[in-house]
Order: sequence, then C-alpha cells, then structure tokens
Amino acid sequence: MVFSVYFFGNSSAHLSFLDLISNGEYIIMRIRRFQAKRRPEGSFPPMKTTDYGINKPDRLRGLAMGGFLLFGMGLSQYIALRNSGKDWSETVLFACLWVGVLLIAAAGFMLWSSKNGKIQLASKMLDDLKWSGNEKVLDVGCGRGLLAILAARKIPQGNSVGIDIWSQEDLGENTIEAANENAQIENVAERVRFEDGDVMDLRYGPNVFDKIVSSFCLSSLKSSNDRRKALIQLLKLLRPGGEIAILDTLHAGDYGKILAEQGMTDIRLSPTKFLFCLPARYVIARKKDYSD
Repeated sequence: MVFSVYFFGNSSAHLSFLDLISNGEYIIMRIRRFQAKRRPEGSFPPMKTTDYGINKPDRLRGLAMGGFLLFGMGLSQYIALRNSGKDWSETVLFACLWVGVLLIAAAGFMLWSSKNGKIQLASKMLDDLKWSGNEKVLDVGCGRGLLAILAARKIPQGNSVGIDIWSQEDLGENTIEAANENAQIENVAERVRFEDGDVMDLRYGPNVFDKIVSSFCLSSLKSSNDRRKALIQLLKLLRPGGEIAILDTLHAGDYGKILAEQGMTDIRLSPTKFLFCLPARYVIARKKDYSD
C-alpha cells in the first residue's frame, strides 16, 4: 500500500505503509517546523514540559509495527480474495485483524504506561513515605530523573542524587542531559544532582541516605541473585530510621521477602497495578533505628 503525504508547502511525497511507520518522527518534525513558521512574530515560544521518556522503546516500536503490518496484511488479503469464492479469506482477515488490533492496543498501553502510568504510581509511592523536608535521597536507576525530581519537590532543605548507566535499551533518549533539563523545568535543579552510577557497583559509604528510591531498575538485572545482591547493598547505604521504596514489575513480592530477611521493619506492599502489560507494584520498608 502506498500513501501520498503533503508536507506543508512542498510537493507530495509517496510513502509505503512501512515508510509511514518508520518515518513517523520525520513527519512530526516537519509538522512542528510548519507550526513554528505559522507562530505570530513576537509571540512566546511554547513552554517546555518534562519528558521522562519511553520505557522499552524497541519493544513498543516492535509491537506497533507488527500490529499495523498484520492489520494491513489482513485487509489487503481480504480485498484480494473477497471475490474468489473462498471462505477462508474472511478467516485470514479476522485473524490478522484481531491479532493486529491486540498488538496495537498493547503498544498503546505501553506508551500510556511511560507517559502517565509510571508517573502516577511513582508519585503515589513517594506520597506513602514519611518526609521531614531535609532528607538526603538516592534515586537508583534514575533514568530521566522522575523519582529524583519528585523527591526534590518534597525536600526544600534537602537534596536528591540520581544515578544511572544511561541505557538506551531500557529508556528512550536516556541521558544525563535530559535528566538535568527536566530538573530545570521543574525548578529543582539546585537540589538535584545526577551522576554516572551502577546499582551493582555503588561507591557510597554506609549510612549515607535518609531515603533510597528506585523504579524499574532492579528488574533489568539478569538474575534473582543479582537483584538480591543489589538490594542488600542498597540497604547498607540507608541510615538507621531511613526508608527504601522500590517500584518494579513482577518482583516486588520477592523484594519484600528479602527486606524482611534483612531485618527491615514497617514493610508495605502496594496493590497490584498493570504497567507495560505486566503486573507492577511497589514495596516500602524502614531500616530499624536502635536509638528509638
């Protein structure tokens, strides 16, 4: 299938079905340039908004492309065979159509999870912590700064540190520059610092942080042993009386058991939600303070 697309002032370009999918960012760029030219002279540019990125962008792209391809194949097969007298043409259509629709819906849900769902659940997790306003917070696997920035808004006399290996596989356009830009937009840059750091090789001393938070980081580790080791190392950085909060898919229940084994108290598991087509929840625990 071939489509004609008119690019605002230029001659129309003929794009195949796959071109429309693969060149979506190019089309959006041309639209934005057109809108910029149409903006009245002297008007203010649009305000920047925070962008916390798309999780698993390759997976989302694959679901969307697979869904559109199956939908297109089913429709083209039906058109080609509808007058052939073969009953199976409708079967081909409906099979490709519904599988394609399911894949497109999954891609849409993953996009919603990245743009809305994870922010809502992360905000709820931080709301469930006890804040005094002067804490020192560590965000492990901070990505584009979501938890570090949300925490900084709760600690006007404190500071927040975000560390990451800046993987592009787990989060699209995941860079320290993007995290700093989000902090500037949220007006918390003076209370947030982002650094290179690996959850498997933490270089902080013991009992440094009042709060340690993390979202969708530990699940990226290869094995349950690695996740266990990383979690135990995080607990060593937490001051007595401090809290740890971890948002993740699939493994939050396991984290709760490890936290109990390590003597943590006030362990709480949130109700299960679905993000990125997987069950997700957070676990919160407090490190025992023997001075209490």
